[in-house]
Amino acid sequence: MTKFKAINRLWLLGAILLGSASAQATTLLGMDIDQIAIQAELIFEGEVIERRALQDDNSGIINTFVTFRILDVLKGNARGDTLELKFAGGEFEGQIVEVSGSVLPALNESGIYFVESATEDMLNPLLGWTQGHFKISVEEGERRIYSAQSKPVIQVQGMSGVPAAIKARRPLIQGKDGVAAGVLTEESSAITVNRALTVDQFKQRIRGMIE
Repeated sequence: MTKFKAINRLWLLGAILLGSASAQATTLLGMDIDQIAIQAELIFEGEVIERRALQDDNSGIINTFVTFRILDVLKGNARGDTLELKFAGGEFEGQIVEVSGSVLPALNESGIYFVESATEDMLNPLLGWTQGHFKISVEEGERRIYSAQSKPVIQVQGMSGVPAAIKARRPLIQGKDGVAAGVLTEESSAITVNRALTVDQFKQRIRGMIE
């Protein structure tokens, strides 16, 4: 079991014990983008075609089930043309449960997703949560990559070649603002939009990390 997976399960237990409308501040270990690419069970480009929230009859926990149409697989095996992932939290019959630090893919969202596990019970099945969640937006006829926080991704560079002596310690990430080390973003503006990596450029860099 990876260290991140153990942390993810710990927070899942905490949310069950809380039974409240919101899990408190979530702290995650910052990861390198190449570490995320290598450890991910599945990396795919997809589009969200359905979101449905359900409440467990026994525990009362609310989860949101997100169904993706799979458009391209960069790594792993996708069993079929669609994939359903379960995220903790959501809105069900007027009750809203939020997990701090977790961003749920929106209906009709297109993106590239790094899945830690499609089968295990987790708060968020995306590796590194927002660190493994990238959106696609069409700007002036070009499909470009944005972070989960909707900031243009202008560079992606693997960190494995950086000497340990000069490599910064992995930070602890709190809230929804985390991006992986090696991913450079800027505040969105009319100027930075055209600097964002295209989908093909992003895929090429990720495939280079996992080959």
